[in-house]
Amino acid sequence: MPQVLIVEDDPQIVAAVEKTLTLAPAFMLRAVATPDQALPAALSLRPDIILLDIRLPGGDGRAVLKALKEHAVTRAIPVIFLTGLAGEGDKVLGLNLGADDYIAKPFGAMELLARIQSVLRRCRPQGEGGLIAAEGLRLDWDDRSAALDGHPLRLQPKEFEVLYLLAAHRGRALSRGFLIENTSSYGAAVATRSLDTHVKNLRKKLGRKAGLIETVPKLGYRFRAGRA
Repeated sequence: MPQVLIVEDDPQIVAAVEKTLTLAPAFMLRAVATPDQALPAALSLRPDIILLDIRLPGGDGRAVLKALKEHAVTRAIPVIFLTGLAGEGDKVLGLNLGADDYIAKPFGAMELLARIQSVLRRCRPQGEGGLIAAEGLRLDWDDRSAALDGHPLRLQPKEFEVLYLLAAHRGRALSRGFLIENTSSYGAAVATRSLDTHVKNLRKKLGRKAGLIETVPKLGYRFRAGRA
C-alpha cells in the first residue's frame, strides 16, 4: 500500500489530495503543516512519495527538499512540488533542485493522481503503477491507453477518466456527483447530461460488454463485479 506524505498548511488542499487518493487502489496519507515537521515525518514514515508545498509557514519547501536530499535515509524518496508558484522559472528551479515533478495549483484530481502514479512507476518500475485490469479490460494511466480483450479502445479523455474511475471502484455504486467532480478540475462544473453522454458512448465502444457499466437508479453508475 503506497504511503504518501504531504507537507502543506492549507487544510483544503490536504482534503483535496486525500479525496484524490480514494480514486485509485489504496493509498495511505499522512499530512504535516510546517517545514520543521517534514524531515522527522519522512524519517519516521518512510513514505513512497512526498507532496511538498513551497510557501510554508516559517520556511520554504525548497529548503525542505534540500534537507531530504542530503539525508541518507530520505534522499531516494521521490518528491513532487505541489504549489501555487506557477512561473516557468519556479518550475525549472524546483526540478533542478531535485524534485521529480512540479504541479501548480489549482490542480485537477485526475491529473494529480496520474502524476503521482507516474512518478511511483518511474521510481519503482517493477510495480503496476496506474494499471487496472478487470473483466478483460486494461486501463493504463501512464499512457492513457485502453484495451478490451486485447483490442485497443479509442476513448476520448473524459471517457477514459470515467471508465477508469468506475473500474477502480468495481462493484461499488458511484454517484453522478462523484463522477462529475472527479473527472474535472476542482471547482469546475460539468453538466450531468455530459456525463450521461460519456457513459452512453462508453457502452457503444464496449460492444458486447456494454453491460459492465450498470445504471444505478437515482444515483449514478457501477462497474459490474464478477466475470463478464
